[in-house]
Amino acid sequence: MDLQRCLAHLDEAIEAAAVLGIEATAAASVRDTARTRLGFPSDAYVLAMAGGTGVGKSTILNALAGEEVSPASARRPTTAEPVAWIPANKREELAGLLSWLGVTQVREHRAESLGQLAVLDLPDFDSIAPEHRERVDTLLPRVDAVAWVVDPEKYKDEIMHGGYLRTFAPRLRHQLVVLNRSDLLSAEDAMRVSDDMRTQLGREGLATIGVAITRARDGAAGIGEFRHWLDSGVEAKRIVASRIAAEAHEAVRDLAARTGVADGGAVPLIDPARRERALDAVGRGVLALVDIRGLERQAVAATRLAARPRGAGPFGHLTSWVYRLTGRARASADPAGFLRRWQSRGSLAPAVEPLRELIAVTLPTVPGSVRGGLATLSTPAIFEQRLAGAIDQSLAAESAAFRVPTSVLWSVIGLAQYAVTALLLFCALWFAALFLIHEAPVGSVDVPYLGRVPTPVVLLSVTLLIGFLLAQALRLHAGWLGRRWARRIGHRVTREVRERITESLLLPIERFDSARQQLANAAAGATEDCVSAATPAR
Repeated sequence: MDLQRCLAHLDEAIEAAAVLGIEATAAASVRDTARTRLGFPSDAYVLAMAGGTGVGKSTILNALAGEEVSPASARRPTTAEPVAWIPANKREELAGLLSWLGVTQVREHRAESLGQLAVLDLPDFDSIAPEHRERVDTLLPRVDAVAWVVDPEKYKDEIMHGGYLRTFAPRLRHQLVVLNRSDLLSAEDAMRVSDDMRTQLGREGLATIGVAITRARDGAAGIGEFRHWLDSGVEAKRIVASRIAAEAHEAVRDLAARTGVADGGAVPLIDPARRERALDAVGRGVLALVDIRGLERQAVAATRLAARPRGAGPFGHLTSWVYRLTGRARASADPAGFLRRWQSRGSLAPAVEPLRELIAVTLPTVPGSVRGGLATLSTPAIFEQRLAGAIDQSLAAESAAFRVPTSVLWSVIGLAQYAVTALLLFCALWFAALFLIHEAPVGSVDVPYLGRVPTPVVLLSVTLLIGFLLAQALRLHAGWLGRRWARRIGHRVTREVRERITESLLLPIERFDSARQQLANAAAGATEDCVSAATPAR
């Protein structure tokens, strides 16, 4: 279970790296190799014998087998192709694994104590034939364990230490340095060289790797320490799991290091408080262009225009027709068009500047491996383009849903206005009759401070006052509805614009942060699960 969780952490790390734009080909290769290796049915593990020219890899294998398995001679290089030495009873189940390794030269053994072991004698990695080193470089990432064979002359070879040990040793949990040809030294000198090798490994952070002294030319008697290491009761499945887990852990740690995150935690690229301040500034700049106050005036005018035919009596239809005919309605009572024309009211450059500056200031603190993708977000043209698209989407959706509010009260006021109009007509007829009939009797009404006033005049004055009050009531009520409508529109537009800004400008940054946190979590999980799975069996 630890191994499966370990590989799951590697999958998460690779996925996060893709979001961050980090090259993860090597990690993906580790994952693919691991899953392929686990797909083979054999419970044997593959040990590679790796070393430079003339250190005696083939001689050790022949001594281990008690017969010539891999040819050894003074001619260099001797081993051109890897030779596999495998348990005879596992020949068939190892066929797929050997084919994947590209090994065609196979020898069998029947040693019961080595029944879980398949040994590969690799070509020399410092060979004068470049294809030999290429073959070694291809095979080492696929084997489960390595015996690094050195001799008194090459035990500090830079190709060995700098090119291979430092690269592959952290990715293996079952490995041994074999100091061969110790017969060239006295027993005291052999121990001194062995201790020096251990000191060198310690300086390179590889102190866990053991050192065995062999004299392979003496046959089986000369490889006792190496044979004891092979016979130490190591469980093959544990060896395979430890190798896969160790390499997966290294791959995850490499991705995390290149991203600049630590196990379990990733500091946000942009401080949340600073981001909120910048976002508020961008929002204010955008809403200044949208002009919520101007929208309110348009909404009030549109509501009053809608109220006029229903609440202004017979003359309301006439005035509404004049408004529409002259284009005044389109200019002053068109909130949807007012929103759509937001770009005509100024440039977005001042609005996006706070966020662009925030990202530009943040860039120097971002690891170089992820800086490129984030840098594109701070380009003014991209900022403005994304923000303009976000505003257009928001306002288009809002304006398409515009419905001018109405009220039953308008109809009631409209009926009253019809009554007022009727009274005005009556008053007009009355005055006409008085002009035509000169001696027609006319009553009067006592009015404070004015004395007696003819009844037609009083009736006309009262009717005009009632008409004015009804018109004001209609205007105030329609204005109140319009302002309330405009405030609702303004709140929705403000919220929608802010959400769109977040989605179009900040979401990519949040994805970066989320991916970095995912990678940090994967690194923390890999440290726990992969290390547990990679603990070497004894």
